[in-house]
Amino acid sequence: MSRSLSRWPRPVAAIAIAVALLFATVLGGCKETDPAAMLKQAKALRAKGNARAAVIVLKNVLQENSTDRQARLLLGEVYLEQGDAPSAEKELRRARDLGATLPELPLLIGQALLMQGQYERLLADIGPAAAPAQRPAILALRAHALLGSGDIAQATALFAQALSLRPDLPDALLGMARMAVAANQHADAARLMQRALAVDPDNPDCLRLNADLLRATGKPDQALAAHERILAKRPSNVQARLDVANLHLDAGRFSAAREAIAGARKLAGASLALIYAEAVVDFREQKLAASREAVQQVLRVAPDHYPAILLAAAVQSALGATGQAEEHLQKFLAAYPGHVYATKLMSSLQVRANAPQAALDLLTPLIGAHPDDVELLTLAGEAKLRARQYGAATTFFEQASALQPQAAGLRTSLALSRLGNGDTSRAVAELERAATLDASAPRVGFLLVMTHLRAKDTDKALAVVQEMERRDDNPLVQNLKGGIYLARRDASQARASFNRALALEPLYLPALANLAQLDLAERKPADARKRYEAALAKAPRNRTLLEALAALAQREGRITEAVTWLERARQSEPDALPLALRLADLYARAGDKAKALQLARTLETANPASLETTAMLAQIYVLNQDLGAALDAYARLAALAPASPMPLVRMASLQLELGDDAAALASLRQSLAIEPTLLDAQMTMLNILIRQRKFTEARTLARDVQQRKPDSANGYKLEGDLLAAQGQHAAALAAWERAFERKADGALLIQIHGALNKLGRPADADARMARWFRDQPADVPARLYYASSKLVASDYKAAIGHLEAVLKVEPDNIIALNDLAWACQQSGDSRAQAYAERAHALAPGNPAVLDTLGWIHAERGNLASALPLLRKASGLAPAAGNIHFHLGTALARSGDKRAARRELERLLAQPQRSAHHEQAAALLRTL
Repeated sequence: MSRSLSRWPRPVAAIAIAVALLFATVLGGCKETDPAAMLKQAKALRAKGNARAAVIVLKNVLQENSTDRQARLLLGEVYLEQGDAPSAEKELRRARDLGATLPELPLLIGQALLMQGQYERLLADIGPAAAPAQRPAILALRAHALLGSGDIAQATALFAQALSLRPDLPDALLGMARMAVAANQHADAARLMQRALAVDPDNPDCLRLNADLLRATGKPDQALAAHERILAKRPSNVQARLDVANLHLDAGRFSAAREAIAGARKLAGASLALIYAEAVVDFREQKLAASREAVQQVLRVAPDHYPAILLAAAVQSALGATGQAEEHLQKFLAAYPGHVYATKLMSSLQVRANAPQAALDLLTPLIGAHPDDVELLTLAGEAKLRARQYGAATTFFEQASALQPQAAGLRTSLALSRLGNGDTSRAVAELERAATLDASAPRVGFLLVMTHLRAKDTDKALAVVQEMERRDDNPLVQNLKGGIYLARRDASQARASFNRALALEPLYLPALANLAQLDLAERKPADARKRYEAALAKAPRNRTLLEALAALAQREGRITEAVTWLERARQSEPDALPLALRLADLYARAGDKAKALQLARTLETANPASLETTAMLAQIYVLNQDLGAALDAYARLAALAPASPMPLVRMASLQLELGDDAAALASLRQSLAIEPTLLDAQMTMLNILIRQRKFTEARTLARDVQQRKPDSANGYKLEGDLLAAQGQHAAALAAWERAFERKADGALLIQIHGALNKLGRPADADARMARWFRDQPADVPARLYYASSKLVASDYKAAIGHLEAVLKVEPDNIIALNDLAWACQQSGDSRAQAYAERAHALAPGNPAVLDTLGWIHAERGNLASALPLLRKASGLAPAAGNIHFHLGTALARSGDKRAARRELERLLAQPQRSAHHEQAAALLRTL
């Protein structure tokens, strides 16, 4: 199974590398100061492939004369060759503004935009009109932009037009080849690449696609030669180094892969693509914790980086975190339905979750399309095995083994199916063969143990592990033995096995973690803490132990102690960036914003090319309400990760808070150029357009979403929102109903309920909600909305019923407790004060909670308790008219008429008319 970093479905393959080079050194021995001579020197360095040195020389030229257009032009070209598209675009545009007249300049700027996925900007900035010599290349460039934005028909027409003007134009042939690959016409693609390379043998894009074709047809050595040819001409090409690493990974040459990635890191620092590449190598080498940490770094910065989402699913699956793995896979498969590897992984989770039929439902269509896929057959066999259909399981495993007879894992699975059929002797023979084929022979024993555990046959599982123990008593076996005893609900024997593992290896952390989990399950967190502290006494600088103690303290709410443990961990490994970032996050959680900000700034200064440090700093700026600084940080993050739309979405959110709608729209358009189906960006953009009354553009946005994904609910939801904003409630209802047909969703149903009420159909509205709650009784947001609507209608009995249903799902839901207290008070239910006090205990600083409890006290004549609560609520929410009314009323009842008048006058002076306006005015006339 290929785990290529480069061969992902579009637009995943369009995720570019964010290259951020640090020029902390100077070019040794460079004494030249004449600009013309330095330009010549930079050109020579570039020709030799020493782009880094060329950049340094050119920056020195520009330091002396920032208006040197030739230096800026050359610097832009070098950046473009390195893959640093944002910097290339900036320098090329500056060169143009300074008067540079290179005929290829528009084409170079367009290439920089294309590399960033800025398809709409490219089409807007680089027009079709050009000098005759440049026209074919411009047409091809615009065609690539159309191809990237999904307009296949227009792209095909422009590629054909470019080829009619220049029949062997490599860029146009490349575009046609890419479309052939997408249509699974590899032979046609190969012929097109041969034509292109005959004209331009060193074209890196054509060489790369040709290498992909060679790799796909089982010619890895030739593919490697094609990538090395790119590096021979352009040693600073980071993507080529990653492609080389992928080929080494396919061949199991992990050291060579890491060497290639290290070479790329020297050029690009800690870019998104490189962190992801290292995560893949760690995964292939079964360094799962390291892989998880790396892939989480990517996803924290770029949550919609789909290769990282898929890798995260694989890592979490390998670690046994099936829930998290399934969550990642659902997101990936929503974007790429039918993706073979993702479907395999999801089906394996279904097998693990004892849902064999669900797994077979996923696998059966794929087996029909890929009858020779060994892994699909194996998974189908495992699903049949789990379903106790041993004959069918054996058939699948035999088919898989016939296709790949030397696969140890498959032989093991075949043996297990025969065990189910009672063919014990043949099963044993297959297992023996598996052991000889697999260097990690104990895996066979572990697989047998796990199979017996899945069958709930702990006696057989224990017998197998005891035989393993007899042959080789090691901590891993003892840890497995402890797991069997846990399955037998024998905590005492489990503890004995875990302790035996620690006796064999005192710092065997899996057994230590299992013992700590037993302590926590028995509500003995102090014992777990002592256990970790005892281990720490033997290894005072062990980072894993220190982090475990921090996690334990954080779990128990002792944030200050958790900070202390993490600070010690950082002292033991001061250069561990993920640890430092976790500490900065914990400072922020502890409320120490100054320390969090200081550490985050220090980390970004030391790691300016790190996506995660910049993301952390941006988040802390937001926490500190320094929105301008946060906006600058997200702009830097967008430059570091030009293929991720999320920094741009965050920028748009901040720009909206700062009142800059135009800038927010620009950021959202850039994010949608990268990921056209990003719902958050579409929704925010639609709301801005509606607010600006740009209904035509908003309608175009909604219709575009519908055309791109006609089976998705998103486009119809957007259309409904637009129509509702225009007061067209019947049309909005129809659009929302179409969305609901595609995806039944509680949030959509809330909008449908509101529209039905606006159209004078309350019975229909209530009937829809009742049906929904029969099918989805645990939908808390929908329950809260519906209960609120009943409160507004003074239907307190119905509101109480739905709020009580919420508390069955979420007993500490503040909104439900507060609303329930209010509904009970209004209906004379004696439980009102008890619910209000529970809400207050959970959220003592919430003004709505303070107001409810204070008003209940006031209604019951307990003004001494009511007034402090209502005063605090008023101070926290000075614009809340209902709080002013309640406080004014309570003050009037206490005899403090002057203070009462002040509160009531504040309410009546507010620009928005309060629901209590008439009551407040009437009360004021009596004072």
